[in-house]
Amino acid sequence: MEKELEIENGILTYLVDRSRVTVCSCKVYGSRITVPETIEGFKVEKLDKKAFLSAKALKELWLPGSLREIGDFAFAYCSSLEKLWIPADEISMGRGVFKDCYLLSAVYPVRADGSFDAQAGMLLGAVPVKLEADYLFAPKQAGTGQWLLRFDDKLREFLARPDEEGFVKMVYCGEEDIVANVEYYLLERKREKARLCLLRLINDRGISEEFRAYLTDYLTAHTKGCDSEAAWEVVFGEHGNEQAYYTAFTKAGCLTKENCDDILTEMGENFPEMKACLMRYRAENMGEEDFFAGLSLD
Repeated sequence: MEKELEIENGILTYLVDRSRVTVCSCKVYGSRITVPETIEGFKVEKLDKKAFLSAKALKELWLPGSLREIGDFAFAYCSSLEKLWIPADEISMGRGVFKDCYLLSAVYPVRADGSFDAQAGMLLGAVPVKLEADYLFAPKQAGTGQWLLRFDDKLREFLARPDEEGFVKMVYCGEEDIVANVEYYLLERKREKARLCLLRLINDRGISEEFRAYLTDYLTAHTKGCDSEAAWEVVFGEHGNEQAYYTAFTKAGCLTKENCDDILTEMGENFPEMKACLMRYRAENMGEEDFFAGLSLD
């Protein structure tokens, strides 16, 4: 028999079966939910299929260390979900768990002592939606040397795909809205690739110099003044006041003598601290790769 439990920002519906708890569903009333470790003295081990389906208000979700199974479409259409904390353990994952969770940016694997690896979490967050690589969604292995090699292999494969590839598939599926917006689709595809390049360069543990050069080559081919300005659009349009993105952008060689004035003009009065960084970078040495290393905005 299903029961209800009121928690902060929501109400859980659950079942107790053979001394384990399954969370069947959750009515979400706030942006942050923490699923408890135990209910009625029993460990919460499973999220049932569609447990958080279409929870539009949900932005951050903490899952218990006892969790071992997540059912089909558990977080599907959670269109505001940005961050998830999940046990750094073996977890059985269903189909479409993160379907259309387009804002998902981090999935942090939490160790038994409560600590978590921020870099691994940022990269793992890109796996289910951006890279569409379910086989890489492994919280226990995320951040290890072998996992990072597999992540980079998948990212290289993704970058090498023609931008038209996914569009053609959608045409075959009869998605008329997408067909009518082919130009937007292709631009967004380039921005998605730029996002992933920047993400990996910012979280660069275990990256080879060869792969670093591969990522920077993509970014410099899509900076301000190029046919596609995807790299600059992502940095300025989506991460306007985040220094890590400007650091990656400049270290990749995306700020040049040819485009610097245009970039500063476009920034206008927006993000004055970041604009000052770029101006100082230009004034000191346009080619100095480690300028930001000693820079503090405190």
